[in-house]
Amino acid sequence: MPSRTQWESSLDDLSRDTRSGAQEIATRAVHLLIDTIGDSDPAGAISYRQWLLRISRQLIAVQPSMGILFRLVNDMLWAADGATGAVEMRQAALDYLQQFQARESMALLTLIEAASAHLAQYRAVMTYSRSSTVVRALSELGNRKLQVFCGEGRPMYEGQTLASELGWAGVRVVLGIDMALFNWLSEVQALVIGAESLGRTGLVNKIGSAELVRAAAEADIPRIVLATTSKFMPNDFLAGQHIHRGDPEEIMPVSSSNVEVRNITFDVTPLELITMVISEKGPLQGEHLLEELDAVRTYPGLRRISSAS
Repeated sequence: MPSRTQWESSLDDLSRDTRSGAQEIATRAVHLLIDTIGDSDPAGAISYRQWLLRISRQLIAVQPSMGILFRLVNDMLWAADGATGAVEMRQAALDYLQQFQARESMALLTLIEAASAHLAQYRAVMTYSRSSTVVRALSELGNRKLQVFCGEGRPMYEGQTLASELGWAGVRVVLGIDMALFNWLSEVQALVIGAESLGRTGLVNKIGSAELVRAAAEADIPRIVLATTSKFMPNDFLAGQHIHRGDPEEIMPVSSSNVEVRNITFDVTPLELITMVISEKGPLQGEHLLEELDAVRTYPGLRRISSAS
């Protein structure tokens, strides 16, 4: 098996990445898994299956709110499940991983095409935090006089990065502090956000998303989520159970025992507050969305991660 120290060091690097989007984290995770599994020594079927399951659990724990990591290893384990021998198991896992990026790239292109066609009807939209999927979709509309309102994305200021990316793509951007978005809802025709994960129990995204979506719903503004189906979670995955706190130092150094800094990174938006999810399968609403979510199965060895223990 590969060096434990090297594997743990790579996981630590992933866990400390608070700037990259889910798609970017998934790309790094795929390369890490390919290298690790490719270097592994499949001695026996039972022990190798247990090893695959162990490293899958460890990868999920790195960014537990990121649904795409759960789906990456969940679907990899299903792909290898039918193999009888350890060598065949390793090859099935590698085949799945090597095909993952091609499938995900195609899914993303199809999603962006569908999103761009749908969003073209709006003159001004709002987004929050930074989703690489949202950036690409809105960038496609740069020559259509689209205006995008966004917040700075404290504490890591990824919203500033998003604003720069959209500006370079020719999109007109209005940037302000995050709380200003609530005041600007009257100036937009839609709220467009990405997703860390999406399931029947809700949408996981950067903290503040739930209240912003709720405010948009009260103002009767469409709430649109852009996410490939690789972020769709099984029904036994409890959104919010795995949300963890970031480093308090990202907000401010703590110099007094009387000050508690809470750096909670994500929150959960009830699914019923979402108007539409645009994936590579096009716009999904109501029963069609629930059917897609119901089709996702949790690999048996991951059930204690996906549900309450």
